Amino acid sequence: MIKNKMQTMLAIVALVLSLNLLPAYAQDAIDFPEIPAVDFSRVGRSGWQFLHLPTNARNAALANIKCGLTHNDVMAVFANPADLVNVSNINVGFSKFNYLADISYMTAAAAKNFNQWGTFGIQLASLSSGDMIRTENRPGTFGNERFTNLGTFDAGDLLVGLTYARTITDRFAIGGSVNYIEETLDDVKASNVGFDFGLYFKTGLKSLRFAIVGRNLGADQRFGGFDALYGLPIQVRMPMELFMGVGYDLLGGTKEDMHNLSAYLEATHPNDADERIHAAMEYNFNNMFFLRGGYRFNYDEIGMTLGGGAKIAMAGYHVNVDYAYLDYGRLDATHLFSFGFGL
Repeated sequence: MIKNKMQTMLAIVALVLSLNLLPAYAQDAIDFPEIPAVDFSRVGRSGWQFLHLPTNARNAALANIKCGLTHNDVMAVFANPADLVNVSNINVGFSKFNYLADISYMTAAAAKNFNQWGTFGIQLASLSSGDMIRTENRPGTFGNERFTNLGTFDAGDLLVGLTYARTITDRFAIGGSVNYIEETLDDVKASNVGFDFGLYFKTGLKSLRFAIVGRNLGADQRFGGFDALYGLPIQVRMPMELFMGVGYDLLGGTKEDMHNLSAYLEATHPNDADERIHAAMEYNFNNMFFLRGGYRFNYDEIGMTLGGGAKIAMAGYHVNVDYAYLDYGRLDATHLFSFGFGL
């Protein structure tokens, strides 16, 4: 049985990879051999980059996978909004980690399932860069001189949002979020409204499920303050992303099974980077202890992700603690912790 499941999963992997590579082969087939292709990269062409950061330890340990996950909690508001239907009653979650260069990042969410009315959630994310030394180039006796004794300044980001999810059938769920987003750099500020959407579908082919997620959809916005400083408007694009992925249970798959092993594969298309692939596996022992690992392909630094967690269920409620280790290569590693409470 395991062999058949592995063959099915490999076939899915091959299909997704082939779909992801089709545009490249189609471009090569264009009959203009005398015109060489021009290298083009979208890196660095959007703002609000904190929206790309991992938001909770489980997803982070699973290569930041957003599609195909099961047994989700309230932190699904930062991944696939449709997965919020997994909240059975009330659920609260919190995550915090110290990112590169002393950047501090915190996320929190709460959700309530109103049965036939669907599930409602609220979310908050806050990033702080801490104090940075102010520098400035000014005309001096010997040309431009750099002045450094000018005090400090800070920068940060904020997200506040609402999420709604609902089960349409026993195999299909939808969800969406609306978020107010704000970014501050010293006394320059930009704000915007972004939208997320998610679909989750159980195919009926054993445990195979499929999901589509769109995140950070919104219009360009202007950084207020740059007009006065530099004499020109600065337009900032939203870091939009489209995710398509699948999940499949190689072992178990229900809360009653003692041993569960799930595999996930996801392709992502961001508007400020090249296309990427995320692959991960999660082992679940009796829905109490979890081991996770994944790999993020086509990134400059981060690749391997690892982590684990524990869920303690008591009379009427449960508490979960999760951990993720993210290897950023030359930029060193970072650690992410998440805590959750549910009724």
